[in-house]
Amino acid sequence: MSRGTDAMDRSVRRTGLALLLALGLTGCKFVETAELTAAAEAAATARQAKTASLDDWSGKVLPHMRDKAVPVATVAAALARGLEDAGAQYGYREGGEGTPFSYAVVVDGKIVEANTESRAATAGVDTDGDGAADVTLQLGPVIRGTAIRDVLPFISFTDFENQIEFAQVAKALNTEAYDTVLADLPRDALVGSTVHAIGAVTVRKAGETLLVTPVEIGIEAAS
Repeated sequence: MSRGTDAMDRSVRRTGLALLLALGLTGCKFVETAELTAAAEAAATARQAKTASLDDWSGKVLPHMRDKAVPVATVAAALARGLEDAGAQYGYREGGEGTPFSYAVVVDGKIVEANTESRAATAGVDTDGDGAADVTLQLGPVIRGTAIRDVLPFISFTDFENQIEFAQVAKALNTEAYDTVLADLPRDALVGSTVHAIGAVTVRKAGETLLVTPVEIGIEAAS
């Protein structure tokens, strides 16, 4: 083998070793171009969804929720008589029969339990004075479900390219609810406080605990 070939082999080996060391030190990995493209498209979709949703938050979401919200006790009583009848009277759903209704509700009551250790923090509210929680308020930062999106008649799946974009809108709305409504709530000594909230809830089956995502909330500490 010639000296020129040996030198080239050593150069290739050094280059390969340097690359391996760099990858090992930084934790980098090779990513297929298609994967990078998909990630970039997903990020762009998320940004667009967030922008569109937040532009509508003050001008459309909050006015709609304030206008349509029904006392949660009224919705609960209707649900006890039948899901379809309750939905037809107070709820909204984009899909047909068999898909769940979502409701804009007003929650007034006393906080009787709180779970603030979890990132999916919640507060249980007694709205009928029997001492037991009959509504659960989501406090975040992790907000479960898509109730805010699904209660809004001006946000339709048909307006989006695919399910991913539609899901990003729900996520953006949940994030806005946390950032503007829930993030600064006092988390200490919630139990015993009174609460007034407007929020969204999706009901999938009879008898389930109502999990409400607030879009407005006020808490008054126990005196």
